[in-house]
Amino acid sequence: MAAGRLPLWVWTLPVASAVAAVLAWTVWCNTERGTWIGGVLILTSGVLVLALAHESLPHRRGFAAWLWRWVLALLAGAAATGAVFFAAGLGYYLLCPPF
Repeated sequence: MAAGRLPLWVWTLPVASAVAAVLAWTVWCNTERGTWIGGVLILTSGVLVLALAHESLPHRRGFAAWLWRWVLALLAGAAATGAVFFAAGLGYYLLCPPF
C-alpha cells in the first residue's frame, strides 16, 4: 500500500505515542512503572516515525537508493526519539524536580 493511501489515524500514532510518553513521565514521577512505560513509549514513537518515513520515501531501484532511504528514515526516527525524550525529560524535571 502506498504511503499516500494510508488512513489518517496511522499518521497520528507517533504523536499519540509521544504524548503518552510525556504524560507517563510527568504523571508517574518517581515510580519504576512510569519510567519503564515512558521509555517504551519514547522508543515506540521513534520506531513508528522510522517506519512511516521509510514507507513515505520514494522506492527506487539500486543499492544507493535503498541505503539513502534507510539512512534518512533512521535519522528521522532518531530525531523523533530524541525530541520525545527531551520533552518527556523536561516535563519530568519541571513537575518532579530531582534536586
